[in-house]
Amino acid sequence: MSISPFANDEYTVGWVCAHGIDFTVAEAMLDETHGEPQTPLLLADHNTYVLGAVNGHKVVVACLPRDEIGGFSAAAVAKDMMHTFPRIRFGLVVGIGAGIPRYDGGGDIADIRLGDVVVGSSNTVDGGVVVYDFGKRLADGSFDTRYALDRPPRSLRTALNRLVSKNRLQGSQVSVLIDQMLDKYPVLLEAGFGRPEQATDRLFRSEYRHVAGYTCARCDPAGEVDRESWKRRTSKPVVHYGTIATGSSVVKHAPTRDDIQYKHQAICLETEAAGLVNCFPCLVIRGISNYADSHKNDTWRNYAAAAAAAYAKELLGVVHIRDVVRECSVKETLSEGALLLHSLSIKTKAQGY
Repeated sequence: MSISPFANDEYTVGWVCAHGIDFTVAEAMLDETHGEPQTPLLLADHNTYVLGAVNGHKVVVACLPRDEIGGFSAAAVAKDMMHTFPRIRFGLVVGIGAGIPRYDGGGDIADIRLGDVVVGSSNTVDGGVVVYDFGKRLADGSFDTRYALDRPPRSLRTALNRLVSKNRLQGSQVSVLIDQMLDKYPVLLEAGFGRPEQATDRLFRSEYRHVAGYTCARCDPAGEVDRESWKRRTSKPVVHYGTIATGSSVVKHAPTRDDIQYKHQAICLETEAAGLVNCFPCLVIRGISNYADSHKNDTWRNYAAAAAAAYAKELLGVVHIRDVVRECSVKETLSEGALLLHSLSIKTKAQGY
């Protein structure tokens, strides 16, 4: 393979993927690819990288090791990336997640569907991502969550406002970018990255358990949530902004999902961002592939991954390069000791100590 014409320290955006599917669509969304890093990887760096550009931004795409998911792996990937590419300014953590829709009228309606995109965003000092299973058990038995992701750098937050406003006027380009990707790489359409039939998006009431089988073909339609009054005028992905809850395990239990939603007002669940608390200034972007219930399957997984990657590309299209270069690099912001201690603390937590 060819060597990148750009030095390692010219890359400013880190794009972190958890799964091989996420890695594939991330590479497919690049405007151009650059080849292997100029500077060889350190022996301790086990990441797989794809280098390229989006809207003039030099981007490093890295993927977690195969069959390794969760916070510790994500932290290790980010740490190695910062060593090899020392001028990374911020990260995008892009992939699939579970949606937490809400229609019961007990709060704001969250009409989240499969194939939609959720972006971790908050109006408070945190970064729109809360670690729901890491905290302190209080005397009354309640659990006090202690950790949340730091806010993304100013350049990303400025771009978010710009993109939200643009999408209000012109609509999101997520579906357009997916179509362009499939035109460029028709093999992905054959591999199932196109949008599934809408009839396969079925949301069941929390108390209704899945009937045995890979799909929900045998599940009783009477157990579904009636979303007819919330019928959409479009089949295109909708982008939602709100709190993403991250934890150490995959949730496939609707009552647990609903409890997390109630406590944290979360609209999405995922498992990687927990490892990046105070470690990697980033924005978390999730394509919705399931509803964190017993009906979870992979029908929407590929399309959801593509939707998240498409949003990341659309966002980079409104991030000004001049704003990015003004930011301190992640390595400058975080000391070597802090990175090491963080990785060790996440590993200890994962091992249950």
